[in-house]
Amino acid sequence: MVVGALLLAWASPSAATYLPLERVVTDDPLYRDLERLAARLNRAPAFLSMRPMRRVEALAFLDALVAEIPDAADDPAYRRARRALDADAPGAVAPLVSARGDDGEALELSPYLSLLYSDDPRNRPDINRDYRAGVVLSAAFDSSVVAVADLYAGTASQGGRGTPNFGTFNALVEGVDVNTWVNEAYVEARMGPVRALAGHTWLRWGPGRDGTLALSDAAPALDMMRAEVTAFRTWRMQWFVSLLDPGAETYLAGHRVEWSPCARLTAGFTELARFDGTSQAPLYLMPLVPYSFWEKRPKTSPPGAVPGDTTGIALAKNNVLWSADIAWSIRPGWRAWGELMVDDISFSRDYKPDMIGYQAGAEARRPMRGGADALGATIEYTRVNNFTYSAFHGHDFAHEGFPLGYALGPDVAALAGEVTYERGATWEFTVRGEWRKKGEGTVGDYYDKPTGGTVSASAFSGVVAEESRAVAMIAYQPTRGLRLEATAGTSRITNDRHNPGTDRDETPVSARASYRW
Repeated sequence: MVVGALLLAWASPSAATYLPLERVVTDDPLYRDLERLAARLNRAPAFLSMRPMRRVEALAFLDALVAEIPDAADDPAYRRARRALDADAPGAVAPLVSARGDDGEALELSPYLSLLYSDDPRNRPDINRDYRAGVVLSAAFDSSVVAVADLYAGTASQGGRGTPNFGTFNALVEGVDVNTWVNEAYVEARMGPVRALAGHTWLRWGPGRDGTLALSDAAPALDMMRAEVTAFRTWRMQWFVSLLDPGAETYLAGHRVEWSPCARLTAGFTELARFDGTSQAPLYLMPLVPYSFWEKRPKTSPPGAVPGDTTGIALAKNNVLWSADIAWSIRPGWRAWGELMVDDISFSRDYKPDMIGYQAGAEARRPMRGGADALGATIEYTRVNNFTYSAFHGHDFAHEGFPLGYALGPDVAALAGEVTYERGATWEFTVRGEWRKKGEGTVGDYYDKPTGGTVSASAFSGVVAEESRAVAMIAYQPTRGLRLEATAGTSRITNDRHNPGTDRDETPVSARASYRW
C-alpha cells in the first residue's frame, strides 16, 4: 500500500484523450472484465477472440451494453473496463502528457513502473524478479493512422514477456542487471476497407481462459506485417507474416476468419504455417490461399538457398496446423468456450499419430449486494498430445525457445478452476486450484515416420511430472493506473522436472505492483 500511495502522490493531472485507435495489449486485465460481462449479461464484444482489440471497439461495446441493460453500469467489471477506456470515467487516470491538434493529430505519453517478485517452482530458476520503468508513447497522425511505442529499462526476467538476459557488461549501467528493451512498437493505418499493421507486437487468437492452442501470446512479441478486413459487421479476417529469425530466414504466417453473428456467439477458424525463406514471405501474405498449396507448388530448392540448410528441404516443406473455436454466452450468468487444434492427423492408410489439442471451459457469474459486487467461477481443461507443434524438417511452432501455441507446449494435460469475489471495482479475492500432468515431450520432438512405427500421441512420454496446487490471490485496483497483486499457495509435485522419485512440496508466492501515469 505504501508503494501505491507514493505512486499516486507522484502522478500529475493532465488533459486526457485516450487514443481511440490504440490497441489494448493482449494481456491487459480489461479482457478478463469483458469476459466477465459476457458471462453475467449474455453480451460480448464482437471479435473478442481475436485480440488485441482497439479501444474504440471496446468502448462502443460498453456504450451499447449500458444502453440496452442500464443496470450493467453498476457491475464491478463494467466500472473497471469503463475507467480503462474512458478518460472521463470515475477512477480514470489521465496520461502525463497529452496534446491534440486541430486536424485530428494527438499525442499521449504515459510513464509507468512495474515490479514483480515471484518464487515459484514453475520458474527456471525458482526466483524471478522483473523490475521495469518505461514509457508508452502513442500518436495519431489523423483519424486513420496510429503509432505506439512501449520502451523500458528493466532487469533480466523469465517468460515470453520477460526481459532478455543481455549480461551486465553492456548493460545500461555497466555491471548492473538493467537493460533497455522494446516491449511493443507498431504503426497501424486504415487504407480503404483494409487496416494494415507493421511492428513488434503480440496476437492472440482463440477464447481460452489460461491460454489458446494455435496462436497464443505466451511467446515473445512477433515482428510482423498484418492486415485486417471487417465485412457486414459480423465477419472479420486477419492475416500476417512474421519474421522469427532473420539469420536463419524462419517465418510464421497465419490467417483467421472470425464470425460474430450476435452478441452471444463468436466462432473462428485459424490456419498457421511455419516456413523458411525470405523469398517465400510475399506468397504467404496472400489472403484466402490455403498454406498447404505453397508446399505443393512446383519449385526448385537447391541446398544452401536458406542459411544452414544443406538438403534443400527448408524451402520444399512447411508445417501447417488448423484450429476451430467457439465462445457462447448460453444465457445470463453462463458462458462456455472450446477449441480444437489439429497439427497433423491422417485420414488415409499413411499412418500418423493424432497430433491434436483440445480445450473446453465454462464460467458462471452472479451479482451480489444489488449488483455492486459479483461472484464468479471458472473451470477449464486443456489437452495437447505429444509430437504436436513439431515436424521432422524443423519447421516447429516455437519462437526464442517458447511455444507459439499452448504455453505448456505438447504432451500435457491441465485442469484449472477458480472462484473470485469482486468487492466493488477495487478489490478481487480469488481462490484457485490447478492440476497438470506433463510428459517429457517438448516442441522439437517430432514423430519419426521411418523408424517410429505405431505410437500413441495421446500417451504421456517418458517420466511424467504431475503437480497439484491451490493458491489464493488478492488484487487491489482503485484507479486505472494502479494495480497491486499478491498470491500465495501450496504445491505438490511428483517426479519434479521428470526426475523419478523426486517429489517436492512448495509454497509459491508472488507480488506485483504497477502504476501507469
